[in-house]
Amino acid sequence: MLLFTCTRKALLLLAALCLITTLGLGQKVDLDRFYFEVSYLSLPREFVEPDQRSYGVRVETAATVASAYPEAEIYEKIRLFGYQKTESNPTVGVQVRFENVRFEKTDMRTRTVENKDKEGKVTSRTTYYTLTATYSAGGVYRIYGPRTDAPAKKRTEEPDKDAKPNRFLQAVTVSAQQAPANQSLTSSGLFPSQITYTTKEFTSGIDASRYFEQNQASIKTELINKYVNDAIQAVNGSLNGWYGYVPVQNREHLWILDSKKHPEFDVQQEAIKAVKDLMKTMSATQSVATLTQNLQPVIEYFQTLKTKYAGDDKQERKMRYSAYYNLAKLYYFLDQPDKAIEEANGLVKNDYDTSDGKKYAELAEDLKKELAKHRLESRHMDL
Repeated sequence: MLLFTCTRKALLLLAALCLITTLGLGQKVDLDRFYFEVSYLSLPREFVEPDQRSYGVRVETAATVASAYPEAEIYEKIRLFGYQKTESNPTVGVQVRFENVRFEKTDMRTRTVENKDKEGKVTSRTTYYTLTATYSAGGVYRIYGPRTDAPAKKRTEEPDKDAKPNRFLQAVTVSAQQAPANQSLTSSGLFPSQITYTTKEFTSGIDASRYFEQNQASIKTELINKYVNDAIQAVNGSLNGWYGYVPVQNREHLWILDSKKHPEFDVQQEAIKAVKDLMKTMSATQSVATLTQNLQPVIEYFQTLKTKYAGDDKQERKMRYSAYYNLAKLYYFLDQPDKAIEEANGLVKNDYDTSDGKKYAELAEDLKKELAKHRLESRHMDL
């Protein structure tokens, strides 16, 4: 009887130890996305020496556009980040031209709504009218600047000092669309050739027509403003894609433990709160040296998880996955691509979700190449 009691106590103790182990390292691991803010400079396709980063803008607008949107405003809104705007011999040149906006035609459209009773019989019909006005428009932009893949320009031939002037060429004017001196055409685009405006719905076609006639001037101004703003956005997008260092702010996430009974839960909640608070201090135009130093305790904590949960079961591989993933992402946004690559490769070897590891290894490799191309150590710098 005594032997049975001792054996029973031993079994209970063993069961308790197994339970403790299950609640510890063998605990179920649920991960959730926790978001934080990042800021950095997007790097352009082309590198220009810092002391040569200047750009010039020339805007030409037809009368109807200028009356609604002055050329000076368009000029001010075309911006190349990281460059100085100048009127004299810029490295990058931008030409923008807007044609007249002219009214072309109107079209009336109808929509009929039927009301039915419980038996499905039509009890009433209401016809709604909308008027769509069409305007012709047009414009073009051209961006000139250095291109690494541009063919070398032929040397301009010296004029013959003994040559007689050609009487038929003396009055020739140089086209405004000719490329600026020593610049290659980098990019160009056409603005839409039509603009349309549709009124709200009216229960009478006469009311729809009257509304358009009474508001035609303000409608045209509104359309021109939107047309020009969209065009400026297209120009700035292309211009900065080629040459600009544009401040960017995005939301990113880490994988953080969301299992409240897991022994790491409280520490992980503190870790993500620290990341959120510290990342708020990140600025695209300031060094991340201090931020990197302040994040070291969090980084060291994630490093310990890789050895603390070193088992082969799914739950422990999941814990390691979050550690490798979080480290790869933090190193990537702190502009340490070599360390990000190391963590991304560890993520692949961990064999829980290899696609994330491959993704961040490629991103970090690309970042490393881009930093080398632009002769930078970081995407965070004063412009």
